[in-house]
Amino acid sequence: MTRHLALLPLLAGLTAPTLASAACDTPGWIDKPDDVFAADCVDFAFNGSLEERERLAWMFFARVSQLIDDPDGGISDTKKVPVWMAWPTDPDTFGTRMPFDWTNAAPRRAMEPSAEKKDIDAGRISTVDPDGANEEVTRNKIAYDYLIDAGLTTKIDVAAFFQKNDAVDMPVGSVELKASWLQIADPKDAPDGALTFKFDGGYYWWRGLHIMVKMQSLKYPVEDIFYSEEPSWFWTTFEFNDNPGVGQVRENLITQRAPLSREEIDKVLAEGGVADFGYQAYAPNGTQIRFTVDGTGEVPVILGHTDMEDFAGSPNTAQPQYWTRFEASCHACHASAAYNPESGAFFPFSVPTGTLDRGYNMTDSAGITQYLGQGYKPLDFMWPIAFQTK
Repeated sequence: MTRHLALLPLLAGLTAPTLASAACDTPGWIDKPDDVFAADCVDFAFNGSLEERERLAWMFFARVSQLIDDPDGGISDTKKVPVWMAWPTDPDTFGTRMPFDWTNAAPRRAMEPSAEKKDIDAGRISTVDPDGANEEVTRNKIAYDYLIDAGLTTKIDVAAFFQKNDAVDMPVGSVELKASWLQIADPKDAPDGALTFKFDGGYYWWRGLHIMVKMQSLKYPVEDIFYSEEPSWFWTTFEFNDNPGVGQVRENLITQRAPLSREEIDKVLAEGGVADFGYQAYAPNGTQIRFTVDGTGEVPVILGHTDMEDFAGSPNTAQPQYWTRFEASCHACHASAAYNPESGAFFPFSVPTGTLDRGYNMTDSAGITQYLGQGYKPLDFMWPIAFQTK
């Protein structure tokens, strides 16, 4: 970060897009450590154009999709899989006291979906077959180490954390991913072009990937996470291009898109060394960095995935091709992830769009209305802390 900021006086006279590109979009970007890349790309993410943000989305996608060996060839016919398939999942982070073995990390053979409380409470997944969740959360080492070291993996530890702290502050370079899967009987049942992997439980085709990256910390996180348009995380969600209704959602309901040409996409994938794996069948639905368009507080940014946020589409939530409304916002939804040290309760899950205020409220499982302004402290957009701690 220091090296990056030192460049600013020299570049002050350049246009915003050029300034944004200076430290980020340079040769060797694929090899930078996650924290260095995130710090170098702050201007690219938060001061650049929509086109630059779209390119950055592809760059992040290429980085998390670096190929590693699958020695036994049991998961992929190519004997290669994306690196995030060897990252710790929610069960690896919150469901065990055993430290994750980064030194010998290998592609997991078993699907480890996150049966999140929001879905169970709403009856949207089967509690008999955990694979029914179809979603798998993974994180990089920066994010994992912080959660473990800060003691944010059990309810007792969260309570202890907030006796000494007023807010969670994930480190710059933290990467959180959520993959969407669908189980199939045979690989030929997957759509043409979709990537298919074999886990212990059977074949799954990959429907898309949420990507959230911490780019900078806020000066006043306790207040700013809930209410400020100042950005800190970068959000994008990649989806299989032929998912039913995805074209309708991208073109008519998502608010901040700037699709790159095939040539530009192929260039990024080539620079990332992953041009030949089949990622061309996927693309970002859009990007998001704050609550509203241009931070004016007026027009909410709409961003989501037709499978992972199908509950936000209307009418016919399971049929995106007919949606006339899509109330999904990565930033606003995650901003309400919060904990109340006085009551020991997490703020109830909801799907807000646009700006929040102290009067924003939801009803908890006991039927009591909870307000953000009633002492809730931010979890730095980290719903897994609320969903997974026990």
